Amino acid sequence: MKKAIVKIGLITLIVLLISVSGWLAIKVNQKRLDVENLKAQLSLERSLKEAIQKEFFSTKDELDKVKTELDNTQKQLNEVNHKLAAAQSNNAKLIEEKKALEARLHSLRELKQAIGQVKQEMWQERYRQLLAKKEMQKEIDACKLAEGNRGFLLKDSKPTYKPTVKIEVRPGY
Repeated sequence: MKKAIVKIGLITLIVLLISVSGWLAIKVNQKRLDVENLKAQLSLERSLKEAIQKEFFSTKDELDKVKTELDNTQKQLNEVNHKLAAAQSNNAKLIEEKKALEARLHSLRELKQAIGQVKQEMWQERYRQLLAKKEMQKEIDACKLAEGNRGFLLKDSKPTYKPTVKIEVRPGY
């Protein structure tokens, strides 16, 4: 009987071992599936991480470009502000000058002086133009003389020197 009990115990033990081994096989398969799922998730997470990193770097590059553009725009704004300040100060000076001129032109004596000054400036400009015209004529004459007859008195049987006219005045008796 001891042998039968031992056989039953062994059979029970074998059945128990078989059921435990089946259960362990199922657990191992589940763990393998879990590991495969985790590997798939890990690869998805890695690809997602790479995509996010690419997007991050592209966004960072865009941000750098925007910062550069902002700096350039800021410089341009500063330049425009400086020009505006200069224009405003110039405008203020012109307004003051205008007021002074209006005050000057409202008085008759000042108006006469202004007209005299304008006439004098006009005559000075005409005189400068006349002097410039004379200088230009001298240059033209010098060029013609240089091109001309090289100092000879006759060219093609005609005198090249300016003729001198002698005027004799006789008393009329």
